[in-house]
Amino acid sequence: MRVLFILILLANLWVLALGQGWIGVRPDDEGRDTRKFSQELNPGAVTLVPRAAS
Repeated sequence: MRVLFILILLANLWVLALGQGWIGVRPDDEGRDTRKFSQELNPGAVTLVPRAAS
């Protein structure tokens, strides 16, 4: 029973470290590139139109 408790505790610590970014890139930030926002070529070309009520 003690071994199971220690394994669960270690698994929780591993998930916490992964979520906080202590081990590597956070899963939420993986693939995110903030430089693309500053490279937008023509932001005025996009227009938003409300949907017609049905």
